[in-house]
Amino acid sequence: MRRALLSFAIALLCLSTTGWGASAAAIKDRGALTVLSLNLAMREDVDRIAAELTSIGIGQTDLLLLQEVVRRGDGPDVAEQLAARLGLASSYCTAFTLSDEKAVGLALVSRFPFHDPQVIELKPISLRFRSRTRIALAATVESPGGPVRVYNVHLDTRINLGQRLDQLGAVVRKVEATVGPTLVGGDFNTNNNLWLFNALPLPFLGRQGAGVQRFMAENGFRSVFALGRPTHDVLRMQLDWLFLRGLHASSMSIKPVALSDHHALLASLAPGD
Repeated sequence: MRRALLSFAIALLCLSTTGWGASAAAIKDRGALTVLSLNLAMREDVDRIAAELTSIGIGQTDLLLLQEVVRRGDGPDVAEQLAARLGLASSYCTAFTLSDEKAVGLALVSRFPFHDPQVIELKPISLRFRSRTRIALAATVESPGGPVRVYNVHLDTRINLGQRLDQLGAVVRKVEATVGPTLVGGDFNTNNNLWLFNALPLPFLGRQGAGVQRFMAENGFRSVFALGRPTHDVLRMQLDWLFLRGLHASSMSIKPVALSDHHALLASLAPGD
């Protein structure tokens, strides 16, 4: 009961939104929903973040899925500050804290109105050191082609495929009750290591990307990006993904950014398989 009450309280604190982006007339004039997903690597220089994302086309982006978003004390989180600069809406929730003054979480930033935000607690896994609380952040975005249910996820790093699918399964169970076009994206941390005791990596023995792709396909999702498209600077790992159900991607790209060791995923989406 105590855990349930705590989860409910966290959800109430997390599910606030700021701003409302484009007008209804602007929505009607827009084409597909353009999405960007990026792990911000806990960067806090909002001016630099805005400048770098502008250089890769954030001006044409309708929806941002951001991971490792920092919030200092009671002040606005980095995504809220970024959204204010861009005139967009934002929603943030803390996943874990690093100190009394520094929290880290997930955020959605949208050009279009969104509603029904939800925080999903992922299966906790003891990593022996530097264990983190992991969550997914969901909302329904009123896109030009109709409502799209969006799930922004950030899974643990030092886990093998079975534990990774256990964490992802919490999101898929929520998706089962979702009707209509759905996007699941973010930092899946699908590295190629086999982890001993969630601490010692055996390189190139994991191949987790294929297993996650197969799991998502079994649950009705198609990956925007083919297997083998690196999204991380180290060892050319494919850590980040966008999975679609009831949507198709008319264009997609992976772009390195200097502010993060992750690359940015961009895709233009429209209803249809």
